[in-house]
Amino acid sequence: MRYSSARIRYLSKKILKQATEEGVIEIISTDKLATEAIAETIEKYFALEDEVYEKVIESLNKRSKKLIPGSMEWEIAFNKTYEEEMSKRLLK
Repeated sequence: MRYSSARIRYLSKKILKQATEEGVIEIISTDKLATEAIAETIEKYFALEDEVYEKVIESLNKRSKKLIPGSMEWEIAFNKTYEEEMSKRLLK
């Protein structure tokens, strides 16, 4: 995971504070529950990114034409495959 649980909670509190100050959201429960929901969403998104990354790497390694990691061709193939996979999963 990219960030520790403590860092994610800190970011969640900052997001909640900014969103309520700007009137983007209105809390109808407690700040604690809202912060926990934001933190859970962030953690799920990071987990999804990690899962997609692994699947894309596996997909690129299975291609008949082997690409050299870090090459321009590999980067293009990675980005295209990554975006397609993220789109599929986020639209579910």
